[in-house]
Amino acid sequence: MAFEDLLPLVGDKRRFQILQALSMVIPLIFVGTHFLIENFTAFVPEHRCWTPLLDNTSALLNVSGNLNFSSLLKLSIPLDSNGKLGKCRRFFWPQGQPLLTDAMGQNLSQLETEPCVDGWVYDQSTITSSIVTEWDLVCDSWTLKSLSQSLYFAGLLVGYLIWGHLSDRFGRKWMLSPSYFMLAVFSTGIAFAPSFQVYCSFRFLLGFSISGIIFGFGSLAVEWATIQHRPWAVVLISLCLSLGFLFLGALTYGIKEWRKLQLVISAPFFAFFLMIWWLPESARWLIVHNKCDDALKVLRQVAKINGVKEQTLTVEAVRSTMEKELAAAQTHYTILDLVCFPNLRTRILCLSFSRFTTGMLFYGLSLDLQNLGRNIQMLQVLLGASSFLSRFGALIIMNHLGRRTIVVAFFLLAGLFILSSAFLPQGILCMVLAIIGICCIVVCISCNNVYLNELLPTVVRTTCSGIILTIDRIGVMLAPFVNILRHYLPAMPQIIFAIMAVIASFMVFLFLPETQNKPMPDTIEDIECRHSREEVKPGDLDDTLVKISQF
Repeated sequence: MAFEDLLPLVGDKRRFQILQALSMVIPLIFVGTHFLIENFTAFVPEHRCWTPLLDNTSALLNVSGNLNFSSLLKLSIPLDSNGKLGKCRRFFWPQGQPLLTDAMGQNLSQLETEPCVDGWVYDQSTITSSIVTEWDLVCDSWTLKSLSQSLYFAGLLVGYLIWGHLSDRFGRKWMLSPSYFMLAVFSTGIAFAPSFQVYCSFRFLLGFSISGIIFGFGSLAVEWATIQHRPWAVVLISLCLSLGFLFLGALTYGIKEWRKLQLVISAPFFAFFLMIWWLPESARWLIVHNKCDDALKVLRQVAKINGVKEQTLTVEAVRSTMEKELAAAQTHYTILDLVCFPNLRTRILCLSFSRFTTGMLFYGLSLDLQNLGRNIQMLQVLLGASSFLSRFGALIIMNHLGRRTIVVAFFLLAGLFILSSAFLPQGILCMVLAIIGICCIVVCISCNNVYLNELLPTVVRTTCSGIILTIDRIGVMLAPFVNILRHYLPAMPQIIFAIMAVIASFMVFLFLPETQNKPMPDTIEDIECRHSREEVKPGDLDDTLVKISQF
């Protein structure tokens, strides 16, 4: 028997499961907005150097009336190699030099230029203000935008590693409260950051706290779900994050000042912090850590919420159900111990590269929406809507095709669409191919979220997940720097992304088993003995195979 056999005794799809889902939905929608908020708070508008001829009222009065605004632009800003107005240089006019009406007849290419020593003028028609316009993160400082993005994901990386270990040691629920409080404080602090350095520090700490929330909710959702409901529990979290992307795009139609936008998506977390007190600890974690009395109290609490009379639920029943898992839980594993088990090591390595690839591709493309078009709000809404539909579609097809088949196929499709968009000019076709490529990656992410939990045992699940998601965050951290390569060769980021997608597809196909309709392993022995790549005899699983159904 396994823990899934206990859940029907307390009600596996009743009031408790609904309340648990509702307590996750709204907070996770707001969490989702933080992942892509820098599409707006770090928006790079059209800009040019501030020049006395155009932007100084007293200088304008001395200019001949025969020179219109277009003429003044040509006298002030040199053209770049594409024939467009330069963004980082201006013509040097010595103070007091008269501007003659025949100035336009001069050979402007021979005029001396200088950097934007007096600052920049920004187009505020799309976004009123951003960290780019406030701290002039353009020209020589343009890479600092990628630095701020990477520091946020570095916080997630450190958080996944630390929260994973703490969650395995102290429990799932008790990691949520400090994570919520930290998120509320740090995300609100970002809105009042007085400098770019303070902003980056708070973004790092924000990422650290968000990883604790995702870990806590993810573990509770999966460990309170039966085999047939587990994909729904996992994908629900992903769907909420996608709704967060959509919600963010809708918000920016009305809020175009970055500090106000940051405050609107941060303040509600103080209320969410007060709403999670009722969530019970994972009974699966309590049992595996030999806390059967506490597990029994939690199970009876859930049964009461569900209105189920659990006459047969006793400590003895709990112990007998999880006897093998309890024995295995007495052994404590370090991270170095985990690589000593061949099948577990293979799964960790393959899942790590798969998550590394999905993280780099999704955020590398999603945080670079400006290169797909100037209507950033529409692109964000389109990304959120397509991401939501892709995650929901992934859940449906997982019931019919299995996990491995989906991951392999959609990695290949993502590589194809991303590579095709790399060599097209900015336009509708390029945007459509890029969005489809992102949707394929989203399907892989959704399937991987289920796949990861079904491949790893309960006793070390969050520790292993912490390692894998740390590798995932390394990929995400590198994504903004891969996008910098666009400055040297426009198609280079997409080429790298496409190659990685194809490699990940082959690794999953060659080294990972299918897990559809198979019980979730609780011990490392389950993986090394029964959950190996070799096919298990049908008779061994007659009493555990349950088809994933939709409700």
